[in-house]
Amino acid sequence: MKSRLQCERPAIGLPVLACFAMVAVLLSSCGGEEKQPQKNSVRVVNITVQPAGMQDVDVSESVVGRILNPRSVVVSSEVTATVKWVGVDVADSVVRNELLVRLDATDYQSAVLAARAEIARLTARIGAQKRLVGRYEKLARGKFVSPTMLDQAETQWAALKQERLAARDKYVQASLNLKRTGVRAPISGRVQRRMVAAGDYVRAGSPLVSIVAGGKLTISLPFPETRSGLIRPGQEVALTLPGGSRIVHTRIRELSPMVGRTSGAFEARMKIDNPGEWRPGGGVIADVLVAKHKNAVVVPAPAVVLRPKGEVVYVIRHGKAFEQVVNTGVHIGPNVEIIRGLSAGTPVAVDGAAFLGNGATVHARTSSGKDASEADGT
Repeated sequence: MKSRLQCERPAIGLPVLACFAMVAVLLSSCGGEEKQPQKNSVRVVNITVQPAGMQDVDVSESVVGRILNPRSVVVSSEVTATVKWVGVDVADSVVRNELLVRLDATDYQSAVLAARAEIARLTARIGAQKRLVGRYEKLARGKFVSPTMLDQAETQWAALKQERLAARDKYVQASLNLKRTGVRAPISGRVQRRMVAAGDYVRAGSPLVSIVAGGKLTISLPFPETRSGLIRPGQEVALTLPGGSRIVHTRIRELSPMVGRTSGAFEARMKIDNPGEWRPGGGVIADVLVAKHKNAVVVPAPAVVLRPKGEVVYVIRHGKAFEQVVNTGVHIGPNVEIIRGLSAGTPVAVDGAAFLGNGATVHARTSSGKDASEADGT
């Protein structure tokens, strides 16, 4: 029994020794790898670069204004009649005293004839009564008629003359009403609305046609009190219709407080010739030129990036990007005005600027794709 146990021990120890040997080999191999040096990679950002430019900058205040309704007149019927003819329609141009509408004049023609006949009848009676008074005066002197009869004849004569005056007034009124059956334009302008058609029955006072006075349009531009120091009479204004492309240039004519406002808001007004289809009551977009900055520094808009420090541009020097805090002004198309912090001609990152940090390594190219390493001084 004792000899058998001694023979089994070597069999158990062999695998353990093999495991130790394997571990030693692995440890030696790991130790070799740690001793090998590692190389650190540098991140390079591809950008386009462009030198800051210089140009004159117009500073404008944009506002949405309105086209005021010019003087308009509603032409109404002055008599009661049936409409026989309408000679104008919406958007037609008319001149002062042009015939617009003709009303049925039959009744008024009859009234004129009747008043004329009444005047003739009374004139004949007045003549006869005058001769009668003359005879009574002669007879009264010879005591052939009483003074009472003479007085009655004279009273009748005076009454007839008053009746003729009244008949003449009726004739004048009838003639005027007959004339009013032809409705004419009181002003020159353009027909804005037509309210009647042939065959309509209208009463005195019924509206027939609305006319907008021709000439210049008045433009009103509202501004808050905070802009009172910027807006002045005489400043240039560029006007366009919403969605339109035609630009009308004019100047501010006057400033006035806005009616019903106690906040200090005011409006600028100007007059322009109607360039075509500009409608009173419509909106208009205005750019008021408030200042001109000569030789201003400008950069493309993508070059300006917002960082915790504020607005910055990345100046490119010797293949690296350096943050430069700037103060921006107005936008001029694709560019931004730099008021402070940058000089004209300084190369700045444009495309890719948003991915840069201070001191970043860059590979700069111009907007045309050429390598800009020589241009930026590297």
